Amino acid sequence: MYVLREVHPRDLDELLDVAFYLDTLNLPADRERLASLIEESRQSFSGELPPRKRNYVFVLNSGEELVGTCMIIGQHGTFERPAVYFKIVEEQKYSRTLDKFMVHTVLQLTFEFDGATEIGGLVLDPDFQGHPMKLGKLLSFVRFLFIGMHREWFRDEIVAELLPQLNPDGSSDLWECLGANFTELDYREADRISRENIEFVRSLFPQTPIYTALLPQNVRDKIGVVGEPTKPVETMLRSIGFEWDRSIDPFDGGPSFVCPTDECRMVQRTHRSAVAGVLVERGEGRALVASTKERDGIRFRAVLADYERNPDGYALDAETITELGLEQGDDIGIMPLSGEDIEDFHRADSDEGEWKKL
Repeated sequence: MYVLREVHPRDLDELLDVAFYLDTLNLPADRERLASLIEESRQSFSGELPPRKRNYVFVLNSGEELVGTCMIIGQHGTFERPAVYFKIVEEQKYSRTLDKFMVHTVLQLTFEFDGATEIGGLVLDPDFQGHPMKLGKLLSFVRFLFIGMHREWFRDEIVAELLPQLNPDGSSDLWECLGANFTELDYREADRISRENIEFVRSLFPQTPIYTALLPQNVRDKIGVVGEPTKPVETMLRSIGFEWDRSIDPFDGGPSFVCPTDECRMVQRTHRSAVAGVLVERGEGRALVASTKERDGIRFRAVLADYERNPDGYALDAETITELGLEQGDDIGIMPLSGEDIEDFHRADSDEGEWKKL
């Protein structure tokens, strides 16, 4: 059985192994920073931190092996560390002399101090991509399950930042054309520094609009475009209510997708209920089922389970009840993925592809 749960300090070595696959902003391949992130996540799940300062890290276990991870950032964009974007706007120009009308695309540096909840940090071991259980989607959906179970802890909008098409060496054409000229830093060094502080962006980047007509065509072609390996993620996000908000990362041009929290289809599908017995037969469908009963230092666990609805709640398969340590009448969070009036989860699009800002 594949188990999704909150991260624990004993996961540090395996989490570091997973982080090396992408080594990005929110999940760096750095042992000291990951240890700090794990502690922050533990304080988030325990409620020791205020909701907007919480960062939740989830892991996916296959037996005793950690094969994936994902995150929820309570608020992306705060007074201490504002989110930074290029907002893409159109500017109209007209010359009466030439009788010429022009529409220019303009990049405007923007800072967000009161930001949305961010989902990110999805990394799945390549050996488990393409798995028939759609493990990448389970990792993605567990975050919406958690948000739906604790709606009051999260912002009224959810944002996801997606990877653009980077060069084979991991560099960014947008950065080489813009950021490098204003900071004299290469892409990786700028990314590393930004993990701690983005003051240099505010101080050194131009505050005036940047006309994309002045950029090389190869740079313009990548602005706001999702990289090919991440296209399935874009498709999935759009299918549950997310849309591109016409903003991009100033480092590499990757787009931000947003959705009002209460309009996200997976959050809408999530609700709390109770265990109403052991399922004898296959049941009417499958669902992500979560328990918040603390056991062995873990406060949150979720699995993909067979279910059957009845007047008292949900009957669940015996393996799920055992794995989550549930008893009759226990509170659960549930997100049906197949069943009456629900598209079969396992006929959905591929779950391959990576999130940005791990």
